[in-house]
Amino acid sequence: MELHIPEPLSTTLHEIGDVAGENAYLVGGSVRDLILKRENLDIDIVVVGDGIQLATEMYRQWKGKIQVYQQFGTACVTPENPDKPKVDFVTARCETYNKAGTLPKVVPGSITDDLYRRDFTINALAMHIDTPNFGTVIDKVGGIEDLNSGTIQVLHEKSYTDDPTRIFRAFRYAVRYNFNITESDYNRIKDALQYIKEISGERIRNEIDRVLLESTAPQILNELVNTGIFTAISPHWKIPPSFAEDFQLAQQAISWSSEYIEKDNISSNIILWMTLFGIQDNEGIPAYILEYLCFRLVLGYKLEKIAEAKNRNLPKISTSELKQSHLNDIGVDLSQNTSMEHYNGKWCIIDKEKKKTFIYEQGVLYKIISPIAMFQSLYSVLNSLNDTVPTSEIYRILKTYPLEALVLSLSYHNQSRVQQENIKEYLLNLRYIQPIINGNDLIQWGEKPGKNFDSILKNIFSKQLDGIISSKSEAYTYYINKRDQ
Repeated sequence: MELHIPEPLSTTLHEIGDVAGENAYLVGGSVRDLILKRENLDIDIVVVGDGIQLATEMYRQWKGKIQVYQQFGTACVTPENPDKPKVDFVTARCETYNKAGTLPKVVPGSITDDLYRRDFTINALAMHIDTPNFGTVIDKVGGIEDLNSGTIQVLHEKSYTDDPTRIFRAFRYAVRYNFNITESDYNRIKDALQYIKEISGERIRNEIDRVLLESTAPQILNELVNTGIFTAISPHWKIPPSFAEDFQLAQQAISWSSEYIEKDNISSNIILWMTLFGIQDNEGIPAYILEYLCFRLVLGYKLEKIAEAKNRNLPKISTSELKQSHLNDIGVDLSQNTSMEHYNGKWCIIDKEKKKTFIYEQGVLYKIISPIAMFQSLYSVLNSLNDTVPTSEIYRILKTYPLEALVLSLSYHNQSRVQQENIKEYLLNLRYIQPIINGNDLIQWGEKPGKNFDSILKNIFSKQLDGIISSKSEAYTYYINKRDQ
């Protein structure tokens, strides 16, 4: 098979081949997309021997930047020349799985070993990049035949069981390329769903991240919903039927934010994730379940301490020993309908009757703060943003919400013009306003730091936002009048 390899990729591959000889190969999706004549910016080189050493040699030649991951035997080189692609170098390896859903044991291997560890036949392809054999494709599992027939299938019977995240990738490739998943693979996927709970939340999140970046995300999500994978992750997680429309609204919100507030640290990814929980459903998934899912999937949450045991010198509790008795010293009273799960090195306590979710770690109880859960609560305050609400009240209401939630809310169809204008005013102007005075000013005016200190500052800032105060002298006059009343 003769492949058309565009520039500057061809030159880059020849340069690597000249250094590595027969020990380096272009592999996986890079070869797949060359055969399909599709652009692929992920250039993966497998090295039989030492991938890091070859990456270091190419870095010396190309300059630029290099990132080395010694524990994985991998490195990434970004050439100084912006026309050259970034290249990932990986040491060829052989993998064995000791338990379903867990990470494999990895040892150095041959190119054949490395190809047989791949997820699907269409990704188990390699191409010679040494000069005598340049462009020759290695196909030991029928990958080219499956590309020609538009077929998605794994390499061995236990592939989905060994790594259930391959379920996400199977449907992502099937929809992207308009390929068909074999009937035998569908059966294997069904059998592997029970092992999805063994996968770390971070790995699941990473796979869903990749789905959400696809232009065909709604179709992929629909296929995944039909497999039952989201229910396998959590029985409470139901992807809303409005997802396809919500996804379009999220893309509009991301486009708007990039144009008007691009300097801010807004996560487009979080905006897309919000669509997985329903942005047009006022009921939606209960907040305590959203909090659980954000913790389970490591979705940008924060933990806020709410209680602490008197005795912090507690023995470390294993992943199967947490009981109500351990929580009594904190004063946590749970209902009978409570589950306790161990993730991310901490205990997640879900009280379904009281609709509460807590995190427990070594005598400390936390609540989960997540932008995704906060977006849901934004519904309850939208009606208060009418044309009579003062500017200071708009600021007070909206400042507690993450920027992602506010940006996405602008695309929500049921908002009134006044509500949208108030949110835009906050995003574009109000949140940048700095108070005229600070604590040092109050001290100079004779105020002693105490309980009233913060309330005085907030009160004066509110008057500033409402246009009643516009200078420090006016703030002082207002302060004196209020003090003397």
